[in-house]
Amino acid sequence: MGEEAARLVVPSRRKERYIAVTCPYTDCKASVEYLPPTAEAVAAMPSTLTTFSVTCVACQRNFDPPGAPKILREVRAEIKGDGGKRDDVKKAYRKLAIKLHPDKNPNDPEGEEKFKALAAAYQVLSDPELRHKYNEFGPATPGLPSEDGIIDPEEVFGGLFGGERFQDIIGTISIGREMKEALQQDSEELEKQAEGEEPVKKDEELTAEQKAAKEAEEERKQKEKDAQREERVVALVEKLTRKLSIYSESVATAGDDTQADEVRQGFREIVRLEAEELKTENYGVELLHAVGFIYAAKSRHYLAATGMFGSIGGMFHAASSSFHTVRETVSTVRAALELKSVFEELAKAEQDGITEERKKQLEDQAAEKGMRALFKGAKLEVESVIREVSERVLYDGSVSKQTQRLRAEALGIVGEVYMNVKADPTEDK
Repeated sequence: MGEEAARLVVPSRRKERYIAVTCPYTDCKASVEYLPPTAEAVAAMPSTLTTFSVTCVACQRNFDPPGAPKILREVRAEIKGDGGKRDDVKKAYRKLAIKLHPDKNPNDPEGEEKFKALAAAYQVLSDPELRHKYNEFGPATPGLPSEDGIIDPEEVFGGLFGGERFQDIIGTISIGREMKEALQQDSEELEKQAEGEEPVKKDEELTAEQKAAKEAEEERKQKEKDAQREERVVALVEKLTRKLSIYSESVATAGDDTQADEVRQGFREIVRLEAEELKTENYGVELLHAVGFIYAAKSRHYLAATGMFGSIGGMFHAASSSFHTVRETVSTVRAALELKSVFEELAKAEQDGITEERKKQLEDQAAEKGMRALFKGAKLEVESVIREVSERVLYDGSVSKQTQRLRAEALGIVGEVYMNVKADPTEDK
């Protein structure tokens, strides 16, 4: 047998993009690696899912690896042939939309047309398929946005505060949906008036039957809103429970205090990496601080109420939470009044005659205070939802008191990490 025939030959394979990760469960801690999900697998996923899990080859338990949302977004971008352009397009659109809004440029005869053109351009640029068709056929492309350039307010406000990355934490902020309904109602009323129908009457002008019908419709809408909120809360409870279980299950099976400390450090690092991604979204830092405050407060309240001092400690933290809610409500009202004051000053100044420079200053103030007032309102809504979600997770009767307490500890860690997030010095919101 020749030397060549006796040589050992082993097969090879193409290099693949395996990602190294450590199993977060303290009784495992195995060093494993996984392949990012394929384009085919991601394409088959519901678009509402924003993360994925990995099965540990050692302990066979599932966990969400660090950076999973970002990896999923990149794969979806590759599927659309879009790279990271969509996020850039969204950010640019929001800035220009504030600058070109007709309310901010009342004396520009072309202001409304510019705003419509911007809206239409955004729809084309944010849709890879539509953009490809436009590049091929130009303005005559079938399926282009209408000349009205209508943008869905729900989509705009969804991206304005938090975007898709915050969906698993705060859900969909309802302000966009409510504005959409209001715009649809205004449009319907204008159509009725154009067709010669009578405008909507005031309450005192309605007959008993009309009042009853109006009250029934308002009750129906309220029930619909309540159902939407309940659906949102239930979904967020499930997601928060899953997140906290990484900590609660690992600590429960820890062999000693040293292992338990390792779990705390590992869990804190997972949350920190998540927060570093989330803070880059619009109002990301502010939302993390708001959510973190509620998480931390609810954690302290539960631990105090079930600790040595019992209900006395719980009463103190409940009073503190109530004070925070009142303070935030007053702050929101103050922001709305400041916005109203700027608009009144702008209207009076235009009547008296002002320079273009002063007018621009007042318009910039109005835009800034308008965004602040909108965010304050959205923040109140988010805090209310997060408060209810946290309470349901902590006081879950289907689990033991020990598990509830471990969930409270984990919630406190998440809250503390979120509250300590700082904006990058160079970040431009």
